[in-house]
Amino acid sequence: MSRDISFVVERNRVLVPTGEPCPFACKYCYTRSGEVGPPRINVEEILKQFHAFATQRTFETIQLGYDGDPFARPERGIELLWGLVRAGKNINFSTKALITGLTINELADIQAIMARHRNILSALISLSCWESAESLELHTPSPAERMITIQNLKSIKVPTFISVRPILPNVQDSEYERIIKEGIQAGCDGFILGPLYSDAKGRFTRFIAPDILNKVSFTKRKVSWSPHSPEWTRYEDEGRRERLAVLIEKGGGNVFTSSADAVHEFAMIEARV
Repeated sequence: MSRDISFVVERNRVLVPTGEPCPFACKYCYTRSGEVGPPRINVEEILKQFHAFATQRTFETIQLGYDGDPFARPERGIELLWGLVRAGKNINFSTKALITGLTINELADIQAIMARHRNILSALISLSCWESAESLELHTPSPAERMITIQNLKSIKVPTFISVRPILPNVQDSEYERIIKEGIQAGCDGFILGPLYSDAKGRFTRFIAPDILNKVSFTKRKVSWSPHSPEWTRYEDEGRRERLAVLIEKGGGNVFTSSADAVHEFAMIEARV
């Protein structure tokens, strides 16, 4: 029996699930709660339900990978992208994976077909720490490997942004300075800085000492970008975010407040070319 997937147009985009759990086991990851996406569901069913939804709604961008990492298993990510291309929309995917070889070749083919129809394929590469990755992102490709992914994607003309979400209160500024420096050198198109979320059980913040977490400003709110709208606690040190933004801009990088803004602004630039 098929499961219904919740699709919502939010900020002119629609989030499409990967449909299987992420194996990377990042300690801060909200996908482990099961509140933001469907349980296991096959690619064919995801595409069937998405295309039925897309024929009835107007939007600009498809964002793939809010419930898991589409390139944890590259063949699944590629299958999803090929199935989404026929919607004739811009597509953005989020990943921490090391993407090389045949997968890059497949993405180059997808990018070329989309470009011919004046649609944009773009990527978000997630980085929330550098040296701390060994303890906080247990089964995830290293930050250095993710920089290789950025370089590979840029080589096939895929606009690529670094998603520094969440900014972790127990990670030193020096690690974020390293991400900024390495990301700019790798040629990324900009950085998205964002908050840390926690559910009512505190499952995404248990690895942070209470005396550190309690110093960070927080609000409780429904998560607008999730089709399931869970109510979570949002932790964000606005002063720290602004300091990092200044560092990025001084280094010649671009700063965006959300992935939706990054993708939209790049699409507007491309439209004027």
